[in-house]
Amino acid sequence: MAAIASSPDHLPPFVVTDISSISLALLVLGGYVCLVGQLSYFVKERLFISSALISISLGIAAGPIGLNWISPWIWTDYSDEARNELTFQLCRIVIGIQVMFAGISLPAAYLKREWKSILVLLLPIMTIAWFVSAGLILAFIPGLTFVEALCISACVTPTDPILANAIVKGRYAEKHVPHAVRNIISAESGANDGLGYPFIFLPIFLMKRGDGSISAVMREWVVTTWIYQIILACVMGALIGYVARKTLKIAHKHNLIDHESFLSYGIGLAFFTLGVVGIIGSDDVLCCFVAGNSLTWRDFYRIESEDDTFQDVIDSLLNAAIFIYLGALLPWSEFGTGPLTGWRLFLLGLCILAIRRLPWIMLLYPITPALANPMEALFAGWFGPIGVSAVYYAILALKELPEDRVLLRQVILPVVLFIALTSTVAHPTTIQGVTIPLTKFAPKALTHTRSFASYTSNNAGALAQRMRNTSVRPSDISSPLRARLARQKAGTDTADATPTLSRASSFNARPGDEAASHSREESTNSTTSMEMEPESFTDRMNRIEEGQQQRSKTSTPPTAVLTGVEEGRPAAEDSILVVDGRAPTGKVQFSP
Repeated sequence: MAAIASSPDHLPPFVVTDISSISLALLVLGGYVCLVGQLSYFVKERLFISSALISISLGIAAGPIGLNWISPWIWTDYSDEARNELTFQLCRIVIGIQVMFAGISLPAAYLKREWKSILVLLLPIMTIAWFVSAGLILAFIPGLTFVEALCISACVTPTDPILANAIVKGRYAEKHVPHAVRNIISAESGANDGLGYPFIFLPIFLMKRGDGSISAVMREWVVTTWIYQIILACVMGALIGYVARKTLKIAHKHNLIDHESFLSYGIGLAFFTLGVVGIIGSDDVLCCFVAGNSLTWRDFYRIESEDDTFQDVIDSLLNAAIFIYLGALLPWSEFGTGPLTGWRLFLLGLCILAIRRLPWIMLLYPITPALANPMEALFAGWFGPIGVSAVYYAILALKELPEDRVLLRQVILPVVLFIALTSTVAHPTTIQGVTIPLTKFAPKALTHTRSFASYTSNNAGALAQRMRNTSVRPSDISSPLRARLARQKAGTDTADATPTLSRASSFNARPGDEAASHSREESTNSTTSMEMEPESFTDRMNRIEEGQQQRSKTSTPPTAVLTGVEEGRPAAEDSILVVDGRAPTGKVQFSP
């Protein structure tokens, strides 16, 4: 990356150009952020082109086959080993940050609540996708054995968390994709990215076994991958996230941390986790996801940071940088040579995207509670993108493959890169180019998210009948709420005189600040249906408390709100019936 300093003959002697690889890379990345960013809304909303597709196209144009401004070959002095190591570390850092954000973005205790759906997606779906992809690779790439095909298919089996952001985040996804589907895709992309280790190392151990027995290989596989890589990473991630959550809450409670440091805590925790777990050689990617979810297990960090766009900005910059790099990394000279003929790669990419997971999720969605109907299963089945994580696992496999597997070592990275390119073109483009226009012209094509269904006094009779059929145990109701309900029954309840600070003012108005008394959230009209994402119980109770303090009970008819329910879905376990601004803390089940 050395700079090339020179003073051309046609320029004055005091003008010395300094053309370096870093300067050219910054020029491309900065130009993308400034120029494409100015047109980002038009490109996404009107042209339905994803940012990942623009980034990788820019990388191709600025790469070795174009302007040659971004060249991983020049950066590493044309050393294959150095280039692979640079790519591996870049992918590792980006994936670690993304899966940390994916874990943080999930609702409170989501992995516990949706364990069955996640288990279905991680075990049977991933296993089927692994074997199906291996069969396709074996059919289209001649000269490979089935074990070698399994090694390549293990790279493309996990869902890429970076491309998944185009599906689960942003105004387009929030408007047109059901909230439950976005959550399960985000959880799957974070969890199965780390669970790629068992799939990638089993064929590698089989190729390395030589004269060893299969039982010895399986024993090594279980101990090395499942115990040391997977279980240890989960335990360490849960511990790191737990300690981080407790210490962060103490710092926030005692006014020891400022707002900027609070927002950047997630990315700092990702760096810390990658460093600690990387030193001991365990699965740092899976550990980052578990640590992120453990950090926000009680929804404290997610709720406090959800109104800020810091994570979205980091996502955008990282996605742009890594896909520009991958565009420049594409080995065009190897496409179309030997067994990697153009039509073989093209058909292989299309077939893997079509049947790698879509048919099997459609088949198993009845036992996947997070997917309520065939349309949601179709959506989740198609949008299982392949991208940066596949490149990460391909280079990891190259480090471990035996030297005598010449053909496999030659084709694994080009095949994976071409499939990742195909997915980058197909998946984000179809969500913005097909799904969004479809929902605009046919609004019922997808189930729209409705988090609150409000009922006013006009249907109070029907609601009261449902309440009489509601089964709530006394132990499910908190003590303050039981006292409040008793006062309501006696007709002696009045609104508290002391208002409560809103969540948005927790950093701006500290305890003791006189301005805090004037920082309040706007009261919610009880007869208006609100479209918003499901809240945690703590946040919901704060909002209800503020609404109760803003109005008199005698001046507003009793209002009941059924929260946590989406259109076309029965009341789930996280649904809560709120009557006159109050809710039990446990589950509410309606009889037929």
